[in-house]
Amino acid sequence: MHNSSTSTKRLNLIQVYRGVAAVLVLLAHGDLIFNQNLNQDFLFKIFTFGGSGVDFFFVLSGFILFYVHKSDIGHRSKLKSFLFKRFIRIYPIYWVVLTLKLSASLFFSYDLDANQRNVFEIIKAFLLFPQDREILSSSFLGVSWTLSFEIFFYLIFSLLIAWKPKISVPIIIAWLIGTLGHFIGIFKIPENSLLLNFIFDQHNLDFALGFLAAYLLSKYKIGYGMTFISIGAFLYTLSAINYYYAITKISPVIAFGIPSTLLVIGAVSLELSRKVNVSSPLIYIGNASYSIYLMHGFVINNITKFVFKIYPNLTENLFILNIFGLIVAVIALMFGCAVYSFIEKPLVLAMKPKLATT
Repeated sequence: MHNSSTSTKRLNLIQVYRGVAAVLVLLAHGDLIFNQNLNQDFLFKIFTFGGSGVDFFFVLSGFILFYVHKSDIGHRSKLKSFLFKRFIRIYPIYWVVLTLKLSASLFFSYDLDANQRNVFEIIKAFLLFPQDREILSSSFLGVSWTLSFEIFFYLIFSLLIAWKPKISVPIIIAWLIGTLGHFIGIFKIPENSLLLNFIFDQHNLDFALGFLAAYLLSKYKIGYGMTFISIGAFLYTLSAINYYYAITKISPVIAFGIPSTLLVIGAVSLELSRKVNVSSPLIYIGNASYSIYLMHGFVINNITKFVFKIYPNLTENLFILNIFGLIVAVIALMFGCAVYSFIEKPLVLAMKPKLATT
């Protein structure tokens, strides 16, 4: 049965999920930065599985893209508007944050690697062209590798808008088969081929899972929302425990991408069937998730370095260290929210009127 209500309803639980994904990544990077700067664990390494927030983000992105733009498929006249909407969603605030990061490292002379920051690499970083992740972490914005995948998926989706399905769908299916083939090891891509590894990277399957969830929800009336959420949360927790204890190595797409997909299907089917009351602070954190995602590493890195410089005994007391860790995480979250309210949101609103001319 076709479910037409998906075209209009605002999904608050999806926004909350975006906030959860951003906070998970923030907590995982807290551990990474604590180890780098203080040679100590952050909150007893409980949140090292938080990198799975990236898989959650990708599933959510695939879902949102199809959910919001499914009516654009096959309508070439919508292409310019689609690309402009996606552009203002990603680039303006990213450019602001990247410029701040480069300026700070230049003026305060830290993290400076002149070899890696040549003009070509700087242009690639600003365009979000796929780059070596080590170069991004040491010289630019560590999380931006994930944004390159976002841009790539927007371009893939734009094929569905630009061309008729009989042309675009076979191309996308061929790409997905290639990605699956690479994922399960049917064929190997040389490690030094950065671009081919990027095009057929397993993270693209997260987007495809989100896309599939949105397609199913738009075509059929799916019930049992709480059941889907419960199973998804249970599997996600199992994978987090497995990750923490390193019991067995499972691909993040299977360990976290599939549970994320179940969480999305459950949340949407629940919201489409009845009103779900969601607290506005949680929705706000979801709205601010992109700014939180971009800014948290910069904030945690600089606060830990600064405090350790003036208080070297910080690492001697585990209790104080973990209280400090929690405070830093909250500050990073609040800083991201402030960047959203005072920079990202005004930037997007300023550019939106231009949509009328696209």
